[in-house]
Amino acid sequence: MIYRKRGSVARWENGTVVRVTESGVAIEDGELFECHPEPREVVEVSSRRVVEIAESIRVDGIERLIVSDGVAEHECDGRTWTEETLRVHASLVRGSVRALVDRLEDIAPVADALSRLTSERPAPSRLRLAPNVTAAFIATLPPNVELWQTGGGLDGYGNPIMDTRGPWPNVYRPSYRVRPVRMPLNVRIECDVKEIDRDTPAAVALLGPVDGLVLRVLVDDGVNAWPASVRVTRIDAVSSERIWYPYGGGSFGAELML
Repeated sequence: MIYRKRGSVARWENGTVVRVTESGVAIEDGELFECHPEPREVVEVSSRRVVEIAESIRVDGIERLIVSDGVAEHECDGRTWTEETLRVHASLVRGSVRALVDRLEDIAPVADALSRLTSERPAPSRLRLAPNVTAAFIATLPPNVELWQTGGGLDGYGNPIMDTRGPWPNVYRPSYRVRPVRMPLNVRIECDVKEIDRDTPAAVALLGPVDGLVLRVLVDDGVNAWPASVRVTRIDAVSSERIWYPYGGGSFGAELML
């Protein structure tokens, strides 16, 4: 099996614009996997959009901001497809608290919560998790909910991504430099209970890497916000409204009730 990729990315990072192009080929033959650059013409992405997006973000406390815009053309066993990506990553800081954000629309709400930051205290017994929080830990879930792959789009071989609970029929290819991995793509959580109590406080951002089912989060009750640790042992409800996030092979975050 022969796979080819060519593409370009324009990235704005803390005021500096970087443009990257690449073109390569990967060959799989049983246990053999090899890859190497393959000079081909690549259309460069304009930096205009990343600059406009970066300059439109006007909140306090931005420690790091990355905006990337890319396009890639893929070929595999006679199949060809094009993928476009637009990504935003920010870390927002207030004092010793750092919140991680991976979606443009989440930056302002998280910055607002940080502006009302108080000292750490325990999370409330009833808590909502915002979609950006759930999307980041979706692969390590308690047993009372189901993990599904969401259908739509193409996988690393150019095959249709199937809607299924498993076994996982598709593969994830983060780069032409590594062998594709069989895993669920565009994952989502399913639960029979859909009702979310939006009068309860919400965990609106992650404050560090996910450690199993223990999360460091920023809790916001509408008046104050504070850092807290949350152990997710059971999920009581999952909203049917979902937002896609660029974690792993794609992750649909939804509001959860704990």
